[in-house]
Amino acid sequence: MQAPRRVRTLTAADTTPAPPPHPLAVPVAALIAAAGIVLDQATKLVALRLLEPGRFVPLLGDGVGWQLVENPGAAFGLRAPTWVFLVVAVLVVTIVVRSLPHAPTLLQASAYGLLLSGAIGNMFDRVLRAQDGFLSGKVVDFVAWGNFPRFNAADSWITIGFALLVIALLLEDRRASRAEQASA
Repeated sequence: MQAPRRVRTLTAADTTPAPPPHPLAVPVAALIAAAGIVLDQATKLVALRLLEPGRFVPLLGDGVGWQLVENPGAAFGLRAPTWVFLVVAVLVVTIVVRSLPHAPTLLQASAYGLLLSGAIGNMFDRVLRAQDGFLSGKVVDFVAWGNFPRFNAADSWITIGFALLVIALLLEDRRASRAEQASA
């Protein structure tokens, strides 16, 4: 006996065409990603040269400053083997690279560029800063903000990129809703 076939009904949202990709999406994202990676790695080199591991250097009072920490984990001190974080980074990079050519706005392309630079910047640390064997590298964190876990430029790029991507997708959803209402 055959299973009953499901019939999918089309809604107006299904018929709203996707916006075309922005012609500058890939070059803009690539430029942002390259600049972000260079800035991330440069700030980490400066931190490694100028800061003493673990010592807090105040910048804005006692709560904001610099503190060099080599982080074997991930955001918020999550612990797992380095290869897990590398797999996650490779997945993020793969998803972003596949999505980027379809980005309809420069805001979305910029978000993708920031996500790429953050993921690749921290991936470089894990691979290139390995001292205890292959893939044993630790991420260099140096920005201290109160009791918040220490972070770096790449972490900031990921956070800002994710926030921009959410905003871009919400704006795109709003555009699609308006187009749906206009066609109804």
